[in-house]
Amino acid sequence: MDRRDFIKKAMLSAVAGAMVSPGAIAREAEKQVSVEERGTGILNYNPNMQYRPMGRTGVDVSALGFGMLRLPMLASGHVDMDQSVEMVHRAIEGGVNYIDTGRVYINGESEQAVGKALAGGWRDRVYVTSKSPWWVMERPEDFERLFDESRRAIGTDVIDFYHIHMIMHRGWREKVLPYRLIEKMEKLKAEGKIRFMGFSFHDSLQLFKQVVEYTPAWDFCLIQHNYLDYEYEAGVLGPKYAAANGMGLAVMKPVRTGFLARLPQSMKDALASTGVRKPDTEWALDYLWDIPEVSVAVSGMGSMADVEENLKYAAKASPNMLTPAEREALGAAIRAFRSTPGHIDCTGCYQCIPCPQNVAIGYIFAYVYNNYLVHRDLKRAMADYTVSMSPVQRGDPASSCVACGQCLPKCPRHLDIPRLMDRVKEALGK
Repeated sequence: MDRRDFIKKAMLSAVAGAMVSPGAIAREAEKQVSVEERGTGILNYNPNMQYRPMGRTGVDVSALGFGMLRLPMLASGHVDMDQSVEMVHRAIEGGVNYIDTGRVYINGESEQAVGKALAGGWRDRVYVTSKSPWWVMERPEDFERLFDESRRAIGTDVIDFYHIHMIMHRGWREKVLPYRLIEKMEKLKAEGKIRFMGFSFHDSLQLFKQVVEYTPAWDFCLIQHNYLDYEYEAGVLGPKYAAANGMGLAVMKPVRTGFLARLPQSMKDALASTGVRKPDTEWALDYLWDIPEVSVAVSGMGSMADVEENLKYAAKASPNMLTPAEREALGAAIRAFRSTPGHIDCTGCYQCIPCPQNVAIGYIFAYVYNNYLVHRDLKRAMADYTVSMSPVQRGDPASSCVACGQCLPKCPRHLDIPRLMDRVKEALGK
């Protein structure tokens, strides 16, 4: 039975059974077609996993993606390859078909771990992503070199989803455009070396729109988003803008680099205030899956327990899944976070940059310092501050601020940025 005959039969059955509106008949027919076709139309289909369309690409991706940045580590400082391979295999067995890595993740060991995990036939069951890091390029030709290094490490001829990594104001202006990286991506796609081209992003909504509009060739993008950061970077409007331009949307850091998986008591109490109770991580993932425009939530999983828990949550993932009470609870948690004594009311809008001293103002305030205030975990704060923020990628630390004041008239919230930078320097010592 072909698709046309199947739809016709479904419509006739619905009409015969009851007086039903044409719209309801069509919806029921499409629903039945979807159920019939899933077993063959979705890569690595598992009935316990939910799948979503990835924009104009024409493929369906698992609601849960495996982010290969926060893998289990050995005492030697290297990735625990055996454990990582077991975790990836379990995720694939659970229906995950989207594996996200990057050339610079864990000093290149992330791509190696993907290669080991996908050997022996596992590669055919998943879509593989990787990323081209502009900040390590010294000349345009480095793009091709880095791409080939990724393919060799992963052990694949074709990378399904390939990104320009971490587009920010500085990288966009100094490397992406001058090095013609977008044209190079288009060439890779034309040659069949990548299937889909896109970018990952860490900057303002204004720049996000500019990048999206630069070329109609984008197939997808990857942004940071979670229920605390509805104004941060591309924010809550980013998914809608990407979808309006036909792009698939992957979301990274759904638990805010672990912060939303280990909530302070004030936020736990706020979430429980409406009577809805869930694990911290489930709240964070459900928030993203509730957004219809989100194709896949890329979760960094560091243990087999993380994999099992995330697979359980993903089985229930659905657009518009949150109830009014759950949305109210998330709002209460946001207010609890923002009422933390000393909280800096910065949304990371990046209107204050570029800074003459290259200080990463928005990232330091909205992400590093405000997280630190809630947990008072100096070790974790310094990891966010130093490891995740190189001077080339995001900018320099608070200690580079000379209180020139050029940022003050740019801030829409009228923050006294130099004075607040002194507070950060005193708290973090840098």
